[in-house]
Amino acid sequence: MNSAQRRQEFLLTLKDQLRSLEDPDAIMEATAKSLGRFLKVDCAGYGEVDEERGIILVEREWSNGAIGNEGRAYRLYDFLPTMMAELKQGRPIFVEDIRTDPRANNPDVQTAYSTINARAALAVPLLKNQALTAVLYMHTSQPRAWFGDELSLVEDVAERTWTAVEKARAERDLRETDARFRLIAESLPALVWILNPKTELLYTNERWVTYSGLPREEALGHSWTRAIHPDDMARMSEELVPVVTLHTPYTTEARYRSHEGHYRWHLIQGAPIHFENGEFKRWVGTSVDIHDLKVTEEALKKSEEQLRIALQAARVGDWSWDMATDVFTLSDRAAEIFGLPRGSTTKEELARQIHPSDLPRMIESKMSAFQNKAQFSTELRVRRLNDNVQVWVAAQGQVMYDQDGTPSGMTGVVQDITDRKQAEERQELLIRELHHRVKNTLATVQAIVGSTARTASSIDEFYQGFVGRIVSLARTHNLLTEDLWQKAALEDLIQTELGPYEDEARNRIIVEGPHVELPSEAAVPIGMAIHELTTNAAKHGALSTFGGQVEVRWHVEPGAERPILHFAWTEHGGPRVSTPTRQGFGSRLLQRVLATQLQAEVQMAFPEDGLHFTMTMVIPGEPPIFNPDRAEN
Repeated sequence: MNSAQRRQEFLLTLKDQLRSLEDPDAIMEATAKSLGRFLKVDCAGYGEVDEERGIILVEREWSNGAIGNEGRAYRLYDFLPTMMAELKQGRPIFVEDIRTDPRANNPDVQTAYSTINARAALAVPLLKNQALTAVLYMHTSQPRAWFGDELSLVEDVAERTWTAVEKARAERDLRETDARFRLIAESLPALVWILNPKTELLYTNERWVTYSGLPREEALGHSWTRAIHPDDMARMSEELVPVVTLHTPYTTEARYRSHEGHYRWHLIQGAPIHFENGEFKRWVGTSVDIHDLKVTEEALKKSEEQLRIALQAARVGDWSWDMATDVFTLSDRAAEIFGLPRGSTTKEELARQIHPSDLPRMIESKMSAFQNKAQFSTELRVRRLNDNVQVWVAAQGQVMYDQDGTPSGMTGVVQDITDRKQAEERQELLIRELHHRVKNTLATVQAIVGSTARTASSIDEFYQGFVGRIVSLARTHNLLTEDLWQKAALEDLIQTELGPYEDEARNRIIVEGPHVELPSEAAVPIGMAIHELTTNAAKHGALSTFGGQVEVRWHVEPGAERPILHFAWTEHGGPRVSTPTRQGFGSRLLQRVLATQLQAEVQMAFPEDGLHFTMTMVIPGEPPIFNPDRAEN
């Protein structure tokens, strides 16, 4: 048999040996022993490199027919100063006779080889991801030449050894992980399960078998779906569609039927597991029994509801006044309302907290109760002592009498009615504001009716003009009432009117300017003015013909007290324009109403290519109108 055949036979035998081994150390041992005997060397070993420390760690080493299993560490620099650098570059190290090797003229190197009884040595590096990972080495006590086919063999064996060791370690880690998982799964107070991509149970701990009462062989597959309450399963079937499709985590609560036929709530949590390449593998999850917690939670909800009602009632505090000692005794809630420490206080201290305007009325009501043997009832403002906040308080009381009929004091209740008072104030403010708005709106409508009637030549023309202006007024009010502050954006007013006339190319209407908010007193006339300009453009101007264009631009400049708005409306591409012979409602609105109500400077020009309208005005400030947020604060 020639040398090539012998090497091939050796590799096949080694492959069979390694395939049957599961322990990484046993694989290293088999490699060192087989290779050492085949190459007839004194020592062979497979070690893993720690580059940072510059050492090779050997768990198993075959030496002179025996296996050393105590584990060794060799400093690579001791055997050749350049050994680590050459191995890291993937170059094997040959030493045929260390005593004559020019690289070993250092006495320390000679000592290192003498210590291990070596004169010839071979070290083959194994690089993974460009890092020195392991070394397969051997040496003899006599000088020896190393041939190319031997080097090829050792390199092949080194690669096979690394692959087998890493595979064995991965399988060992997997077995250990699986054992730990099962140990944890069986010890957890929960149902632990694994589902495949078809949502079939591949694994479940013993707790599920016990809970469901199913034989172990029937406890897998889709047994879990038959145990879940039908109502919950119907919901989960919909929820699981995207989960199964996208392989996402899933959390829900559902009721499982026990072997006794009882349903118990469980918290179900599943997490997707993927292979290293990203391919979906399975779901792993738990179902924790939360039934007792749910029952407690439901009872707690009822208790909280009762507590909420009680807390609402607890806004009522009780108090008593002893005429003999002139001491007021307050309950915790009563003390909280007045901002006082718990316990007792004096009449004088309480009187100092009452609003001066309300104090005489309170005293009068109290005296009336004593004189008429009637109930004491009053509402007053109190400044709390602890935070100096003013609150509204309703106090009711009843005079107490001694056995001889002499008044001895008074007892009663006190309640914080600040919210109610604020609501009443807001309602009153809203009614006043509504009255003001209705009057203004009716005045505007009256003006529209009169002016439209004066300029209309027929009933139909009056109707069309009147309806259009009323609709425009309504749209402006819609924009105003969308904001509790009763303001409207100038751009919204423009887009509301011009929006329907924009074409698909979006170049017929040009609107350009900064965000400007107009209070109602300005928004209504400006909105109607924009309506008149739009109506005129649609009937007679740029919007009445194809290719016509309307440009609306504005900018704001700082003024002495308020910002100044510069507004321009320019038409192009419409019919030829000439100065009108009579002034209609639109012209009067643009020139008179804007100037009268807003003190605006209005100019209208009629060049042939289209109408040019400009307006310059001071933007009014915000009027003192209804604002719920401000009222509450």
